[in-house]
Amino acid sequence: MKILAATLALACCALAYAGIPVHLSPAADSPKIGELEALSLAVQAEWPDQVEPSDEWSPIYYRGVFEVYLDNNDITKDLSPKPGSIYYLEPASDAPKLAVATAKDKADILKVDTWFCKMQLETIIVGYIPRNATASSAPDLDANLPSQPTQAPVATTQPIARELEGLLQKTGPIAKTRTGMSYKLTDRAGKQLALLDHSALPERIRIGEYLGQPVQISGTLQQDETGTLVLHAKSLRKAN
Repeated sequence: MKILAATLALACCALAYAGIPVHLSPAADSPKIGELEALSLAVQAEWPDQVEPSDEWSPIYYRGVFEVYLDNNDITKDLSPKPGSIYYLEPASDAPKLAVATAKDKADILKVDTWFCKMQLETIIVGYIPRNATASSAPDLDANLPSQPTQAPVATTQPIARELEGLLQKTGPIAKTRTGMSYKLTDRAGKQLALLDHSALPERIRIGEYLGQPVQISGTLQQDETGTLVLHAKSLRKAN
């Protein structure tokens, strides 16, 4: 009986910490492209023009590192993807399409076969989270993620007011040189959520004192010219 109780307890814990699945399309049978640890990490997106809004799904911006396939004919002489070519989830032209290649993609070739090359791609795409999967842990989902667009779709460069929770980390010398920003916000696994622009924080906040700690940061979220999410912080406090 004790073993059974322990097993049930472990199962309940596993369910309690289950992530929020992110799908490629607003459909349960569409490919799962990742997951979120918590609803607070979801960055609201507008419904794309070519996708019909659904009351059962919410579009979000999702940053991830994906294994994708590119037609060998879409590889340039310098081994970079041709802008406008398609990244597929499988080595077939009728496979699900993850994204369209751009000149600024971070993509590395992993393997080259007869027709397709396998690549590792770091990018931000619009994914979809099911409302029923988050309702129990986030009763205010409707307030944060509207079920249908209330205005015309906007570019991802438009600032979005958000509060994000994560660990405050330093960006490192290479990223600091490239972006000019010294800090970033990551999840507990170390995955970057957004770079941090702390220039508008009150002078009384000494950001270095929060390094390596879980924090809640309010501000506006925006993509820079490289597609990287940047959180322009207005307030910062320790997470509960």
